[in-house]
Amino acid sequence: MILKQYYLGFLAHASYLVGDEKTGQAAVIDPQRDVDQYVEDARSLGLEIRYVFPTHFHADFISGHLELRDQVGAEIRMGGRATADYAIIAMPDGDILEFGSIRLRSLETPGHTPECTSIAVYDQEASSTEPHAVFTGDTLVIGDVGLPDLLASLGWTASDLASMLYDSLHKKLLTLPDDTLVYPAHGAGSACGRNLSTARVLDHRHPTAVQLRVAADEQGGVHRTRHGRSARGVAVLRLRCGAQPARTANP
Repeated sequence: MILKQYYLGFLAHASYLVGDEKTGQAAVIDPQRDVDQYVEDARSLGLEIRYVFPTHFHADFISGHLELRDQVGAEIRMGGRATADYAIIAMPDGDILEFGSIRLRSLETPGHTPECTSIAVYDQEASSTEPHAVFTGDTLVIGDVGLPDLLASLGWTASDLASMLYDSLHKKLLTLPDDTLVYPAHGAGSACGRNLSTARVLDHRHPTAVQLRVAADEQGGVHRTRHGRSARGVAVLRLRCGAQPARTANP
């Protein structure tokens, strides 16, 4: 499995190329608008980009999924809650896409936005039952979680989204094995979280647990979130870190 991270510093944005060497197929996760780098790297690695996955609709940068569709014919895949005025292939929770030894499994993780989806990636040459990594978009970032209070203008309250976020973390992401690598869509400097780490991947370099603030509580207690806005509750979670894979490539 080929897995490469691309980091755009001034946007604190991370995107990913995942490729299977045997079939020559690849997918791009949360692409930035300038897609030439993915196309060029895929070509140099003997890969063809067949799929592109925006984990959600990003408000802080222009995603390159339409450019990849137009330039190389990539299918746009999104979670089951996403709707768009262009063609997408929905992957509701639990849906699987396989190419070669790679399996991508959709995990609907709403909270930062209603359509947020995480993607568990399996290297089936290593294990077909435990994921190698998970692309968490802005649901879970290193050191924090995505803010649930950014969509009031669209009719979504911070309390409702925080409750969804709580469930997404407890019922989906925190059920993954402890050694699952966490690859988020943003790092320190992004407006999508408050206390983001400068780290770009949660791995063996962070052997202590990372404390995650979650603005959610099913008991209905009220605590402050970003800029003093209210949301229901705060839970502190812990996610242990795993080992860095030999085949992972980072710039």
